[in-house]
Amino acid sequence: MRDKQREETRRRIYLAALEVFRRDGVSQCRIEDIAQKSEVSRGAFYFHFPTKDDVLIELLRESQKPMEAKLVELPKNAPLQLTLDTLSTELAAFWEKDSKLLPDVASVALKMNSVVMDRESIRVREVLGRLFTEAAAQGQLSDVLPPEVLADFYLANALAAMMAWCANPMLPLETVLKGVSMLFLTGAQARTP
Repeated sequence: MRDKQREETRRRIYLAALEVFRRDGVSQCRIEDIAQKSEVSRGAFYFHFPTKDDVLIELLRESQKPMEAKLVELPKNAPLQLTLDTLSTELAAFWEKDSKLLPDVASVALKMNSVVMDRESIRVREVLGRLFTEAAAQGQLSDVLPPEVLADFYLANALAAMMAWCANPMLPLETVLKGVSMLFLTGAQARTP
């Protein structure tokens, strides 16, 4: 019972923080406003989230759930194009509706080295690395770099494109991400003899 109540309070604080972040911006918002919105004390906020960055890390984790689920559903021998299209669609579906927070989330992820260093904490990264390994085994990828490195390279390019899109959203985000996939595949496809 107590754990359930603690989790409900954490969730309420998290949702209130996101609402305040969207309204005021992450750097400009005040913890007092989040606490008031979630009807908890300032100390309760810090108990659940030691910093604002911890809220953003939680958002990053949440953003991965639908992507991971869709990637895991793909057949083992799925063409790499289908894998990247699926990821592009899911990334766009999540971040188009929360684009105001995307630069802050990306900044926190990069600052904490989680995108570069910790494959297991970024589940999409782990799943994509596994799918790239399978694609390499099927001859769909060049062997110039290990498949896990190519997966990281793809994700870094997708992140850069998403940041550029935030600054200038002329096209739908999914179109931009599918363009990244096309450019990636053009350079990373295995050469046929």
